[in-house]
Amino acid sequence: MLHDVKVAHPEISHADLFAVAGCAAIEFLGGPSVPFNFGRSDDADESRAVPHGRLPDASQGADHLRALFGKRMGFTDQEIVALSGAHTLGRCHEVRSGFDGPWTSKPLKFDNEYFVNLVTKKWRPRKWHGKFQFEGM
Repeated sequence: MLHDVKVAHPEISHADLFAVAGCAAIEFLGGPSVPFNFGRSDDADESRAVPHGRLPDASQGADHLRALFGKRMGFTDQEIVALSGAHTLGRCHEVRSGFDGPWTSKPLKFDNEYFVNLVTKKWRPRKWHGKFQFEGM
């Protein structure tokens, strides 16, 4: 969706483009206005980036997330958990990840429901034909 913007403005790094789009989306969906300054540069050789088209594999657990976000990108556990809060928006799609369903009852509203659900709902294995996943009760 941002390809046409990048083509029209090649002086903007992909890093800045994705970051400013994220800030705009958060505000559009009811979240706070996030201060933004341009100036990020793209990684010269993408050696620290996840290969294109690849998402973190939720079925591999915390060690996988630590290897991906901690070792590769320098995130602490606290920062990884904060990053997971992005799941308050949208949903998982079986064709992309093997998992399916929204993470919250309002997937187009920026709020704290994702974290509230994690600590207040009772969780059980979902009965379906896709990858093993839990569902809230």
